[in-house]
Amino acid sequence: MLDSIHPPRRLRRLPSPGARRTELDRVVGVGGIGVITPDWRTRPTNPRTRRWLPRRRPHPDLRSVWNRHRDRDYRALLYRHRVKLAVFLAVALFASADSSYDRGVGDRPLGPNEAQRVAFAHEQLVQATVPSVKRYLTAIANGERRREQAVVAAAARATLERAKAEAAAAAAGEYQPWMSATTPLPPGSIRPGIGGLVLPTIGTFTSGFGSRWGTFHNGIDIAGPIGTPIYAVADGTVIDAGPAQGFGLWVRIRHNDGTITVYGHMYDFFVSVGERVPAGMQIARMGNRGDSSGPHLHFEVIAGGQHIDPRAWLAAHGLGF
Repeated sequence: MLDSIHPPRRLRRLPSPGARRTELDRVVGVGGIGVITPDWRTRPTNPRTRRWLPRRRPHPDLRSVWNRHRDRDYRALLYRHRVKLAVFLAVALFASADSSYDRGVGDRPLGPNEAQRVAFAHEQLVQATVPSVKRYLTAIANGERRREQAVVAAAARATLERAKAEAAAAAAGEYQPWMSATTPLPPGSIRPGIGGLVLPTIGTFTSGFGSRWGTFHNGIDIAGPIGTPIYAVADGTVIDAGPAQGFGLWVRIRHNDGTITVYGHMYDFFVSVGERVPAGMQIARMGNRGDSSGPHLHFEVIAGGQHIDPRAWLAAHGLGF
């Protein structure tokens, strides 16, 4: 009854003393005592301690390798693995069908976030970054500055030539209109009207005095072709002639009653600072310089230190556009 509940334990058989001594001879280091076996000189090293050393393999005979591969029947090898090759080719075919080929050039328009690669026979001579236009703007600004200086110098020479001609005529005893109360009119001028004033130019009225584009427009604009003559509206003295901020080139004249007239956006001018000009004398030509949207004359009138409506001022003298 007890044997059925607890089966008998199997006894382990102890090795014989001779076998135990043979085992101890193969063991190195038992209980901290080094045991040197008799065959320690010829005994191979433990392979675990030589894992870091490269294995030395004999060099194959190249001729035998060549003969072995030359005599191999590759047709039989391919036929033997025909199923694997067929599966591999099918997978490669389906994989290539799912991928997109964008190396060619097509006529189909590109969609959003879509790019197209184009092949070049030579390296692409296109800069990756957009070149700066600062140097071009600087060159244009330098050219404008030189032209303005040339206009001022030419006007000074013209004024000097007129003064020399008048002085030479007076020295020769010829009568000059400037000797009387009336101021002479050089060629290209127009005669003033009954009120003694003339229109600053002949053209189309395009913009008036007052608020415009969120700012205040201090004058009126008269449009016309580039080169249209510009005249002094009344007798006066030139107080400014040259480049001005926003106007390109301008001329300012102070008249006998203290009123100042301003002429802006001119192509060029023919008077100098300090020169006395009569009403109707051509002082400049219409241009498109400065902050301008087209060729026109910007005309201002300043009376008592305040800008007034030039159109109303001209109308008070019997002139209008």
